[in-house]
Formats: sequence, C-alpha cells, structure tokens
Amino acid sequence: MKYIITTVAFIGIALLILLAKSLSNSELVSSDTFRLLLIFNIVFIFALIVLITIQIAKLLHNVKREIVGSRLTMRLVLSFATVVIIPVTIVYLVSVSFLTKSIESWFNVQVESALQGGLSLGQKTLDILLKDIELKSKSMAYSIGAAEESSSSEILNDLREKFSIQEAVIFDANSKILSVSGDYHTPLPALPKQEDLMRASEGFFGKIEEIDGKIFMKAYVPIPSKKLLRTDKIIQITQPIPQSISDIALSVESVYEDYQTLAYSRSSLKIIYTITLTLVLLLAILSAVAASFVISRRISEPISLLAEATRQIAIGKYNKTIPGNSKDELGLLVKSFNSMTMKLSDATKSSEKSRERLEVARAFLDKILTNLSSGVIVIDNDGVIKLHNIAASKIIEFKKINMTDMKFTNDISKNKIYQPIIQRINTIILTKKIVKEESFEFNTNNKNNEEIIRVQITPLRRERNISYILVIDDITELTKGQRNQAWSEIARRLAHEIKNPLTPIQLSAERIEHKLKDKLSNEDLIMLSKSTATIVNQVQALKTMVNEFSEYSRPPERKIKAFNLFELFENIIELYHATKIKITLNASNKLISIKADENKIRQIIINLIENAKDGLVKEKSPKVIIDIIEDNNWVTFTIKDNGMGISEELMGRIFEPYVTSKANGTGLGLAIVNKIIEEHSGIINIERNKVKGTSVSVRLPK
Repeated sequence: MKYIITTVAFIGIALLILLAKSLSNSELVSSDTFRLLLIFNIVFIFALIVLITIQIAKLLHNVKREIVGSRLTMRLVLSFATVVIIPVTIVYLVSVSFLTKSIESWFNVQVESALQGGLSLGQKTLDILLKDIELKSKSMAYSIGAAEESSSSEILNDLREKFSIQEAVIFDANSKILSVSGDYHTPLPALPKQEDLMRASEGFFGKIEEIDGKIFMKAYVPIPSKKLLRTDKIIQITQPIPQSISDIALSVESVYEDYQTLAYSRSSLKIIYTITLTLVLLLAILSAVAASFVISRRISEPISLLAEATRQIAIGKYNKTIPGNSKDELGLLVKSFNSMTMKLSDATKSSEKSRERLEVARAFLDKILTNLSSGVIVIDNDGVIKLHNIAASKIIEFKKINMTDMKFTNDISKNKIYQPIIQRINTIILTKKIVKEESFEFNTNNKNNEEIIRVQITPLRRERNISYILVIDDITELTKGQRNQAWSEIARRLAHEIKNPLTPIQLSAERIEHKLKDKLSNEDLIMLSKSTATIVNQVQALKTMVNEFSEYSRPPERKIKAFNLFELFENIIELYHATKIKITLNASNKLISIKADENKIRQIIINLIENAKDGLVKEKSPKVIIDIIEDNNWVTFTIKDNGMGISEELMGRIFEPYVTSKANGTGLGLAIVNKIIEEHSGIINIERNKVKGTSVSVRLPK
C-alpha cells in the first residue's frame, strides 16, 4: 500500500507541475494540451478517491469485525485527515479569494485607458511620420515629373539624399523598375504588390510594414507626365521608423493585444485557476489521507501485534513473539514483551512438566484407589465429601456413583442399614473428638446376609483445616474365612480327641451286656439292654459327628472327571421314590456334561435334598422342584421346596458351622456344601420363597 501511495503522489505532483506551467502560457490555456492535462488530473483525483474509498471500506470492515488495531488506525486516520484538511481548506479559500481579486485588478479601467492612450500615441506618431514621408514623396514625384526623362535617375538620387530617404524606386504601370536609389547595397529591391501600385495610380498611398522585426514606412506616389494626361510611373519611397519609436510601438501593441486576450478570457482564467487550486486542494487532502493510512498503520501495527499476542497469551499460547526492528519506544516495548513471553513460556513448560508429573502421580493414585477393595472417603471438617473411590460407593451403596461435594449424611446411602455407620462417623467428625486414628466394626444384616463393616478414621491436619480419611472394609468374607479356619482346626482336634475312645466305649458296653444278660433278671436285663443300646446309639452319633468334623477339616482332594449331571440327579431322585415327597426334575437337555468331582457333587445334592426333606416334615403335600439350566460355560441347578423355610435370624449365618434350625442337626451340612462349592469355584445362594419354602441355587463352571 505504501508503495502505491508513494507512486500516486509522485504522479500527482508531476501532473500538477505540468498544469501550473501550462497556466503561464496564455496560448496553451486554450489549447488541447491544457485540456488533456486537466482531464488527466481529474482522472487521477478520481482514481485516488477510489483508492482511499477502498481503504476506508476495508478499515470500517475491520472495525466491524473488531480486528485488533482497527479502531486505533481509524482514530489516527481521522486525526491526520483533520490536521491536514482544516489548514489546507483555509489556505484554499484564501487563495481563491486572493486570486479572484488579483485577476479583477488586472483589468482595471485605468490600466486599459493607459494602454489605449499609449497605443493612440504611437499611432499618431506613426501618422506624423507617414505624413512627412507623404510630403517628401509628392515633392520628389513633381520634381521628377517636371524634369527630363533622361535626368530622372540623377534627380531621384539627389532628392533621396536631400530628404534623407533610405530607398526610392520608380516603377512603371507593369511593376517594371525604371530607376533605383538607396543607401545600402542590395541586388534589387522587392517588387511591390500589384494592388499597391493600382491604389498608388489613383493618388498617394502609404502604409507601414514590419520586416525582420523592424517597422518601415512605404509611400506610393504617381509621377505626373508632361505629355500624357494619365500617369504611367509610380515612385516608391521606403523609410525606416527610428528604432526607439519602433520598439515602443511594438511593445505597446503587444501589451495591448495580450491585455485584450486576457480581458477576453478573464472568466475562463478565474475558472481555470480555481479548478487548479481545487485539484491541488484535493490532491493535498487525498494524499494526506492516503499517507495517514500508511503512517497510522505503521504506528498501530506494533500495537495491534502486541494486542493480538496478548490475546494469544491469554488463551495459553505463551510462545508468541513479535518481530521488532525499530529502535524507538515501541521497539523497546516489543523487546520487553518478547522477553516476558519467553520467560512465561519457560515457566509454562516447567509448570507443564510439574503438572504432568502431578497428573501421573494423581493417575497412579486414582488407579490405586479404583482397584482397592477397601473403600476410601475423604471428608473435610464441614462433613463434605471431597474424594471417594468406587469401592466406597459399593460398600455403603451410594445413591450416585459420584458423590463428590455432597454432604456425608444418611441421605447418601440408598440402604438404611448403613445409617448407624454414617451417624457414628458424623458424630466423631462433627464433635471434633478424634485426635488420632480410630476404628470400629459394625455387624449388619443386608438382604438376610450378615455383613461386617470395619471403619478406620484418620485425621489429616493442613494448616487450620482438618480433613478425615475414612477407610471402609467389608471384612465379612475375611471373618468367615477366619471362622472357617478356626472351626476346621476345632473340628480336626475334636475328631482326633473324640474318635479314639468311642470304639472302646462301644465295645465295653456290648461286652457288659453280653456278660450280664444271663445273670440278671428280666427286669434288670431290659434295663441293661436299654442302657447298652443308648450307649451304642450315642457312640454311633458321636462317630457320625466325628466323621462330619473330619470331612469339614479335611483338605480338598478332588477327582475331576466329566459326567452327566442330569443322570446324577435321576439316580439320586430314585432313592427318594419310597418317600411321600414329590420330586420334579426339569431340564432343557438330558445330556448336561460337567467336569467336577462326582462324589462331591453327589454329596452336595443329597445334603440339599435332605435339608429340603427335613423342612417338609409337617407339610401335607411336600414338593421339591429341581431346575437345571445351561448358560454358556456355567450350569445352574435350583432346588425349591414348599417347607417351613429358614428364619431371618439364621439367613446371615447359614453357612457357618454349628448353625442349624433342626433339633438333631450338627450344623455342618451347609458348611461342608459351601466349602465343596468354593473348591469347585462355584457360587451358592439361598433365598426364602415369597409364599413359603426355600430356594437354593448352585452355579458351577462346566
């Protein structure tokens, strides 16, 4: 843009110089050259207006789009334009007024009268000189006409010298030179015009001619003849006007002609000079406006770059730099800005690295918290949850997966059985009684299953604030495992201690009965038989209990092989055909293959059917329904009865040893079943039916 404006300015100045020079030539003013220059200047002005209009449109468009620096550029352009337009307009108006008055002063009445007087004076002077030469020429003509024809040349020469005539020539009617007399050496004088000779034949004829910049007076007089009534000879006298008078006369005439020309084009001069000044005004204003675009952009460009760079930094691009070559205050500002951005970029990179390390550490911590089986909750001193993992949500059964920034109240759990735990935690936190780590355990009965929840509260002091880290563990399975291990150890020891004396006791009782049955009376024999039978029965019961103890404490020994589970159920159900219980077996397929220890699975089925049988003792229509379902790589069988069911108190501890609802039960049956299923990586679930009875589902891998 700046190169275009510079070129346009030079072209405009050149055109205006040519136009101004053409004004000094009055002839050129009315010529085609001047008109062409004027047209070129007008076209150039319009081109400059179009160029500036385009720039203004672009500037307004940038302002509308809120491009950085556009408003500053617009203000600078307006300022520059105002600074130029006001003084230039004043100068223009003054110049037009002065020029108009000056042109009017050129055509003053006194000047015109003086020029006319000078011209009249010159004309009268020439008339006097012409009258003098008329007298001389007539005198010479009469003298020559009165003399003899042979002496005419001598008389002509004498009279010329006497009257101080420069040249005298005698012509006949046919313009033939008859005699010549002059004070300069010339080959032949110039022949007069035929019309001049014709006018001279009628009488005196004089005229003034300009030859080679000099004024000459010429007089034509007919020479009278003695013999003829008409004249056939004409004398031509040529006399130069004095140089001083000639110069003055020419000057006055030239000035008067110029004056008349100017007077004729006075209105045109006013219009032309006004147009020229207007073009100069427009060129000055438009050039100033165009230059203001360049200057304002040079000023606003660094500021625009700074503003744009500041905006980039505001959105996080700290590596933004600005090219700066100037050595002024703006250049110093740009250098300072670049130095600041470099420092910000370095600080940002360092912060980014620290943030990345923090993110890695946080991700590592989140991964640990996510995969922890223990629930972790961080609560501030106002009881607001700041952090928790998925395990905590599952253990306490949060209403939402994400409970961050929620109050740790009873409303966060959708299960009311956890409210005592939440209340206990709030009591400890809100009363600010805890100064060191504290833990407690809660036993709950969730969906008829006993749960043991362990809570550990650790205070974390940060300046004046205290946060609390809650570690919540569901130690139900751990407790069960510990119990099972303890019971297994007890069973093993009991089996070892009890089994040894049982056989001697039984044999001793039988031997006593055998020795004394022939020596006692019938009454005593009956009493002895009853006592011996009681001892033998109780010993047999103890042996059964010891065998169950041994089974419960025995390490898992499995003989895995493939067998048909449906066929196993059919064989077992045949054993109960003699009972009153109606056993129904349902299966989608009679060939259900499973890989497991067949004897262990038989023990599970028999134990579960026996439990159902014991619960159907008081039922008039005892029923047992067995459903076998295949599901991909799993087999699930469910045994349902319509018996008395299991009480809610026992549901949570049903798989613990010595927990039973039967009067003669040992409480080891379901414990052994659960152990066998766990050894086979299976799952057992016991539920109470909606109406009555119990449903036991066993899920085993194929």
